[in-house]
Amino acid sequence: MGKSSRASTIKQNNRRLKANVFGPVEAARAERLHAKLAELIAQPKPVKEVDMSDEEPADEAKEVEAEKEEATMEVDEKPAPAYKEKERKRRGKKSNIVFRKKGPKTNSKKK
Repeated sequence: MGKSSRASTIKQNNRRLKANVFGPVEAARAERLHAKLAELIAQPKPVKEVDMSDEEPADEAKEVEAEKEEATMEVDEKPAPAYKEKERKRRGKKSNIVFRKKGPKTNSKKK
């Protein structure tokens, strides 16, 4: 039988691996990430330039809105019927298969 994961020797080996192998790897990774973040923080922030010369006067903005309203198409809306004839006929259709009742369970009286 194999040793359980709760065995003291297994726990000691795992602790030794974490301290000697995985510990330094994680520390080096954390150090690299810290250096990268510190470099990003040290850089100056880019400034967004806003060009004010492209703004339209208020009168031109109103004219543009008026043109948009004129350009919209008028659609004739027909009211939808409450139900369709085809759907109503389809609902009333019955199956052609009929099973006859057999035996004494029928409601008809024997003479």
